[in-house]
Amino acid sequence: MIVPLTEITATLEGREVFKQLLPPGDYVIGREAACDIQLDSAKVSRRHGQLSLNYFDWSIEDFGSSNGTWVAGGRIEEPTMIFPGQDLRAGNVHLHLRRLPIDHSDVRLAPQTAAVVRFLPAELRSDRKYKVNELIAIGGMGAVLAAEDLATRRPVAMKVLLNVQTPEDIARFVEEAQITAQLEHPNIVPIYELNVNEQDKPFYTMKLVRGESLGDVLFALNAGRGEAAKRWPLGELLEVLLRVCDAIAYAHSKGVVHRDLKPENIMLGDYGDVLVMDWGLAKALGRDANTATERDNARTMVRSVRHDDEGGEFLTMAGRAIGTPQFMSPEQASGRSHQVDAKADVYALGAMLYHILTLVPPVSGADAGEIFDQVIAGSFPSPMELLGTRPLPHLPDGKLPESLSAVAMKALSLNPADRHRTVRELAVDVQRSQFEEKQRAGLFGGWFRANP
Repeated sequence: MIVPLTEITATLEGREVFKQLLPPGDYVIGREAACDIQLDSAKVSRRHGQLSLNYFDWSIEDFGSSNGTWVAGGRIEEPTMIFPGQDLRAGNVHLHLRRLPIDHSDVRLAPQTAAVVRFLPAELRSDRKYKVNELIAIGGMGAVLAAEDLATRRPVAMKVLLNVQTPEDIARFVEEAQITAQLEHPNIVPIYELNVNEQDKPFYTMKLVRGESLGDVLFALNAGRGEAAKRWPLGELLEVLLRVCDAIAYAHSKGVVHRDLKPENIMLGDYGDVLVMDWGLAKALGRDANTATERDNARTMVRSVRHDDEGGEFLTMAGRAIGTPQFMSPEQASGRSHQVDAKADVYALGAMLYHILTLVPPVSGADAGEIFDQVIAGSFPSPMELLGTRPLPHLPDGKLPESLSAVAMKALSLNPADRHRTVRELAVDVQRSQFEEKQRAGLFGGWFRANP
C-alpha cells in the first residue's frame, strides 16, 4: 500500500518558520525542541497541541494552550477533523497542510483509493481550489461544509464522503452527484462539481442554501410558535408541496425516483427558494418504469456510474429497507427497495401532505420496528380522524379541509395501484382541493359561481 505524505508548512507574519514532509502519525506541536512540529513564537505554548495525520483524514487537538488552536476561524475545544482548504492556526502561526499527489498507476492501492480511481479516474478530476469554512452538518457517512470557490468567489456547499466501508459506498456517492447534476430543475439543488480532494475523498459542490427545512417549519408550527403560523399558513405550505411535486414529476420523467422524500430534505431559502435535497438514495430506472406520458416527455434518461462501461451494476441493497421509516412506502419498508418505482415517491409525498395537514407524520412508534409494522400494515388514522375538531393554528379558520385529507389518504394507499398514478395527478388533486376550498369560502366572488 502506498504511504501518503503530507507537507506541513508553518508561516508567521508571512515568513516560513517550519516545513517538512510527514507520513501518517501523531505529531506534537509546540515551542519545545522535543516537539515534532517546533514553532518558535511566544504565542505558541511549549506543548501546544497535536496534529494527527491518518491515511485518509487529518485532525488536530489543543492541549489547553493560552492562545488557542483555530480551525476555519473558530477556536477548538476538542479534537477536530481538518478538511483540505481550511484555515488552521496554532496561536499566531498559520499551518498549511498539503497531501502530496499519489501515483495511481501503482497497483498497490488501498481499496478506498482503488475505488476512487475506478469511479473518478484522473481525466475526470481537476485542480479547482476551495477555501473550506465552517462545518454545516456531519453524519455517519459524510459531512457538509460551507466553502468558497476561490476562482469565482462563489459560496458553495461541499459534501464530502468520510466513512467508506466498501467500494459500493463510493459508487453510491458518485451516483448521487451524477444523478442530481443531470436533473436541471429550479426546485432541485444544482450541482457544480464532482471531484476528489487531496485525501482521496470524493466530494461534490452544490448551491449553498441559507434558510430552513420544511421539517423545521412543521416542528415550529407543532410547537405553537406564533410567528411560524403567521409566516406559514396552510396555503403557503401547500404551495411548497406543489413545487416539490413539480420537481419530482420532472425527475420521474427522467427515470429517477428519489426514495427518501421527507420534510427535512426540502430546503426553504430566505428568498423563496424551494429545493429538493439529498438524492443519496435516488435510483435511476429504465424507461419501462415511467408512465406513457412521462415517457413521451423524457428526451434523455439519467445515466450514472452504476451503469459503467463494463456493463456492471451494483445491487440496490435488495432485501433491506431504504429510506426514512415515517415517510417510507410499504414496499420499501418490507425490504423490496430494489423493486420500487415512482409510486414510492407518490406515497412519500402523501405522507408529507399528511404531515403538513396534521403537523405530525402518519405513523409514530417507540422504535423503527414499530413504525415499520404500522407502515407495512397501513394502520393509521386519516387526518380528519386524527384531528377531529382540534383546531391547528396554520389551518384556515382552524379547520382541516376534508378533501385534502382524502387526497393524502389516497396517496398513502397500501396497494400502489390504488395511489395516484403519477405525481402530477397528486398535484392536480391538491390544486383542485385548494380551488374548491377557496370557492366555498367565496374568495373568488360571483364570477366563478355564475361561470363554472
